[in-house]
Amino acid sequence: MISSVLVVAMAVYMQPADTTRPSREAFTGCLRTYVDSAMQHRATASDFAAAFPQQCTTQEGAFRAAIIARERASRMSMASAQESANLEIEDARTNFRERFEPAQGAAVAAAAPATTPAATPAATPTSAPAATPPATPASQTTTPH
Repeated sequence: MISSVLVVAMAVYMQPADTTRPSREAFTGCLRTYVDSAMQHRATASDFAAAFPQQCTTQEGAFRAAIIARERASRMSMASAQESANLEIEDARTNFRERFEPAQGAAVAAAAPATTPAATPAATPTSAPAATPPATPASQTTTPH
């Protein structure tokens, strides 16, 4: 029992620290700030798409370098390390791009007038089953013992 706890503790101690954390947080923080600003200023989708790739390039470069250094320290080839960096950076950018897109859809929906067709007696089914069964009266339920 004690030896298994000791093995787990040693494994945790020997794991390398995440060397990409500070640069990842700086990069994603910059992207978050830009996306929030674009949403606040109600940027159009085309304006956002044109400007977004040029945002946070300094932080992206630092993050890319940290990823490559981490992967090379793990004995990964340079090509694989660069591919890993490209994937992580694209994933972060995609996450923030998708954060902007639903907000734009909600803004467009809020700006459009709400129109609902009036229900007509012919369009309303008369024998449609209830979506949920009717409630059972309290007098017909049994109390737990």
